[in-house]
Amino acid sequence: MSEPVLAREIFDRLRQTTANNPEVLTELCRDYILEARNAIAQIDEALAQSDSAHLRERAHYLKGSSMMLGARELAACCATLEKMGRDSELSGAGTALQGALSALKTVEGELAQQLGPTVLPEEGSAA
Repeated sequence: MSEPVLAREIFDRLRQTTANNPEVLTELCRDYILEARNAIAQIDEALAQSDSAHLRERAHYLKGSSMMLGARELAACCATLEKMGRDSELSGAGTALQGALSALKTVEGELAQQLGPTVLPEEGSAA
């Protein structure tokens, strides 16, 4: 059996914290998706410019926010990108970035299933 997209213990804790106002969880997750899309775009731009420091910083940011939500696969992809940026070794970063993008799409699908389609910002929208 595969691991859930969102770590249950983390996501359930968020759900319990916002139980009195469930719209807050939807808003938090929508903001996360916007920020994650923005960070992915910035990582892509940093990779295009061979800017290891910016790639590392944005990957670190997205790793942290993904861990807070329980998106472990996306956090792991970001940890790989962060290390590549820290080591200034970007040769495999394109593949790692595609993995992060795929993981983000999976997280978006899971959040839409859990919270409804209103959690998804319009495609192409940025924070």
